[in-house]
Amino acid sequence: MEKFTLFCANLALLLVFSASFLALAGKFGRQQPFWRTWSLANVLLALSLGFFSIEAHLPPFAVFLLPNALLLLGFGLHWNAARQFAGHGADHSRLWLPVVALAAVAVPALLNGSYSTVYIATNLLVMVLAGITALTYAGKDLGGLISRYGMVFAFVLMAAEGAIRAAHGLALNGIMGVGLIDDIVLTTHLLVSLVFVALAGAFGVGISFERIARQQQEIAIRDPLTGIYNRREFDRRLELMLAARSDTTFGVLQFDLDHFKKVNDRYGHIAGDDALIAVAALIRDNIRDSDCIARLGGEEFGVLLPDVGRDGAIAIAERIRSLVETLPLDFASDGYRLTVSAGLYHGTGAQLTCRSLMQAVDRSLYRSKNNGRNQISFAEAA
Repeated sequence: MEKFTLFCANLALLLVFSASFLALAGKFGRQQPFWRTWSLANVLLALSLGFFSIEAHLPPFAVFLLPNALLLLGFGLHWNAARQFAGHGADHSRLWLPVVALAAVAVPALLNGSYSTVYIATNLLVMVLAGITALTYAGKDLGGLISRYGMVFAFVLMAAEGAIRAAHGLALNGIMGVGLIDDIVLTTHLLVSLVFVALAGAFGVGISFERIARQQQEIAIRDPLTGIYNRREFDRRLELMLAARSDTTFGVLQFDLDHFKKVNDRYGHIAGDDALIAVAALIRDNIRDSDCIARLGGEEFGVLLPDVGRDGAIAIAERIRSLVETLPLDFASDGYRLTVSAGLYHGTGAQLTCRSLMQAVDRSLYRSKNNGRNQISFAEAA
């Protein structure tokens, strides 16, 4: 494939993906600012390629600085986009460090007429930027996103290409005119660049929509008010625990806020929502990482306690009951306090379905209410 065709193919792909990213930025820009960064990165890389393709018509100082600086800015923006995607935030000050480093090399090289020095320096800097970008996508912050491996491969490919081209510049030993040499190395580079642009663009879209899909899945299992799990997820996890049918014991807690209607009547429904949020946060912060808290409906909360002994389950339940009783409420200047009644099941779940177990827990909860509230009762489930 001839050089002109490869230049055009690279330019076309860069501009197509840039336009696509910009369109997606209009839809997801606030939540996902990396769309715009990807778009700008592709524009700068396209401009760089454009200047490389017409460098024979440019003055020497432009050949030494312009396309190479744009190339480094493009890869710098790709690094920033990776940082934004990983939740680290962009660092625009770092964008200019490679350009400053290039200028420090290019100015004396221009005076000496040594383009090979600029060629080597540019490719070494591309190698570093692409390598750091690959490491960012490979980081633990993006664990679970399969598409990130495509991004890692794309930038490792460019890092390797930068290293090979730097070695090529060293092998020329200064025998290099102003501008790129039209040889097999340039053709190979343009082919590799074409693969990189296609991979980075396709997997960039893929990794973004993969994250959106995961976020939507997470939203579907969360209670919108408190942020904890909802009844559907609670039941699903309980079903899994029962399906395991092992000898390992677990606990199931169901809490109900006592006289909660008084909060809404006395302080208003906004205060009631604040109380639910505060109680949910309190319970979440006082259970184990392996436990699962959910809002079962209204003012009812459930907690799954996998792999726990009887005494441990009681201790967790009593700690929550005691903490709720002393929970300060910002809206209650008169010192009003909440209390909870709870039902607790502990066992292996043998002979029980999700429905029968929860019915037993519910009966024990109402036994707590009927016996004076602000207490915990054991479920009698055979």
